Order: sequence, then structure tokens, then C-alpha cells
Amino acid sequence: MTFRILFILLFIPFLSFAQRSIPEHGGMWVHDEANVLSAQTKAELETILKAERDSTSNQIAVLIIPSLEGDALEDYSLRVAEKWKLGQKDKDNGVLLIISINDKLVRIETGYGLEGALTDALSSRINRNEIAPRFRQGDFDGGVKAGVLAIMQAIKGEYKNDAPPPRKKSRKNSPLITLLIIVAIIILASRRRGGGGGGGWSSRGGWIGPIGGFGSGSGSGSWGSGSDFGGGGGFGGGGSSDSW
Repeated sequence: MTFRILFILLFIPFLSFAQRSIPEHGGMWVHDEANVLSAQTKAELETILKAERDSTSNQIAVLIIPSLEGDALEDYSLRVAEKWKLGQKDKDNGVLLIISINDKLVRIETGYGLEGALTDALSSRINRNEIAPRFRQGDFDGGVKAGVLAIMQAIKGEYKNDAPPPRKKSRKNSPLITLLIIVAIIILASRRRGGGGGGGWSSRGGWIGPIGGFGSGSGSGSWGSGSDFGGGGGFGGGGSSDSW
């Protein structure tokens, strides 16, 4: 037992040294240490993520590294998320999209408060269907952008990729169904003649298409400064790791 303790104590410095260092966030939402993103894409993503924070309070950050340097992706991702303190302390609404280029690995790390919307299964779909195909073609700009937008959609409950195809319904209606339809039409027509309330359909701003842009009905506003980065959100290892 004593020998084992001495052995562990001797190798603790080497184990800690083997862990990859965590960069300072510097108040920025997009960190590209591998230099695979264009300046235009980084600026666009920075704008999108700041707007997302101001409109929803959710904090989504992107970290791209050349290599994990032997570290485990899940451990490193969790350490980064905790050090950067993504998300608000009372909401735990932070997300980290981390990509290791040489290892060909990508992970979505999800804060406690968003695990119900951005589930592990949805995170895996986003990695496999939006990010990985573009990365395999060398399109890192498109892959990261598609991943970020899909994460935002998933949080809003609007990411529908991989949905099962609808079943074909039979066109044969029974006489009872036909009778019910006729009765419903008569009731609706009588209510309209009676001058019912003036309700109607209302549209709302939002996403365009499955991976389109995003809209806002609130007009322009201040996106704040980098000092608002991180609020002490908690993480418990939720998310998904995938390769391309």
C-alpha cells in the first residue's frame, strides 16, 4: 500500500503536465487556435453569438484547437467549460462547441440548464449531420457555422433534422367521418355569421429553413462587451463527442 501511494505521488506532476492547457477566453466567443476559419466567418459568428446571449441569455462559445495533445476530449471540454464559466449561474445555460482538427474530433458540451432541450441525441445529430459532412470536404467555415446555428435551433426546439418520414394516410373516409366534417363546417359557418372574435394567425420572427439564418423582431440593439462573458454556469458532462 505504501509503495502504491509513493508511486502515485511521484507521477502526479507528470499527469498534470500531460493535460492540455486551457486558453483564456479574453471576452471572445470564437477561439480558433488552429487558424482554420476565415476572418469573415469569425466576425460573423462573434456577432451571432453575442446577439444570442443578449436575446436569450444563453452563452455559446466555440473553441478550435490543433490537437488534444493526448488529452481526452470529454475531460478537456469539461475543464474548458468550467474555467470559462459559460452560462448564467442561476440558469446553467452555457454550451461549448469544441473541435480538435488533427484528432478529427468534435464535441458539444452542454450546461445543466440546457440538457432538456439540447439533448445528447440532438447534439450527436448536429455533429453527424451538420458539422462532420462539411469538415470532410474541408469546409470548416461552413461546418462551424452550421453547427452553431443548429445548436441555437435545438435550444429553441426548432431543429428537426433526422425526423422520420410521415406515414401515408389512406384517402378512404368512412361515412361517419364525412358526416362529422360536414357538421363541423356548418358550425364554423354559423359562428362566423354570428360575428365571433377577431382573432387570426400571427407570425413571429425566427429561423429560416433548417439551417438558414436567424431573424429578430426586436430591431437593433447593443450586444454588450466581452466583460459579460461567463457567469458561473454549471456543467455535468452532458453532450456528445463524434468524429469526422
